[in-house]
Amino acid sequence: MKAYVLLHGQTDYDAEGRIIGNSDPSLNNTGRDQALEAAEKLKDKGIDMILSSPQVRTMETAEIIAPTLGIDEAKITKGLKLYERAFGDLEGKLIEEVDMFALSSWFSNAPTPNGETVKETASRVIPYMNNMVKIFRTKTMLLVVPEHVLKLLYWFFTGLPEPGKEQMVNASHCEIHEFDTDNIPPEIKDYEPVVDLPEESGGDENPDRLLSQEEIDRLIAELAGG
Repeated sequence: MKAYVLLHGQTDYDAEGRIIGNSDPSLNNTGRDQALEAAEKLKDKGIDMILSSPQVRTMETAEIIAPTLGIDEAKITKGLKLYERAFGDLEGKLIEEVDMFALSSWFSNAPTPNGETVKETASRVIPYMNNMVKIFRTKTMLLVVPEHVLKLLYWFFTGLPEPGKEQMVNASHCEIHEFDTDNIPPEIKDYEPVVDLPEESGGDENPDRLLSQEEIDRLIAELAGG
């Protein structure tokens, strides 16, 4: 099956060249127009579901696109582990003031002051996506995400980057990336988190935790039967 991935529409922070991270600006008029244009390009792709990061800019983009795809806005799935990488003290700073290549390198794994490293962000994004692909293996999905999650999803579907090539991912707003969900590289399927993940609660409803293998198998069986 296919997965379509796109970066949210433009915000004023983007237009000013600022690091957004977990800041939460809404789309500007340009960003809304970009979402409408993306919707037209996606309307004949047979998309069954939309999975969005929980931030305002991604949800707003997804909500603009949904009606053109014939998807009820209320049925957009909010991917709680797909929130943008936290940049801590760098939030809101101009991109030109920092070394974004070093900060975005998988290999240097440089920390941000009071924020996350690339691999810490990957530790929640990659296991979550492995779960989602297993559960929704028969679905064609659209993922609407922020920039650094988009890069991780690119690597998720194509393999970890070679040294020095981490930036070779088109992160233009609402640019559509198409992937085959059946060909996820082995190093991604076997990826081990570098930070502790939340413990599973004893049956309590907590949408932010990872599903157990038993739950995944049950959901797959239910979906296959339905």
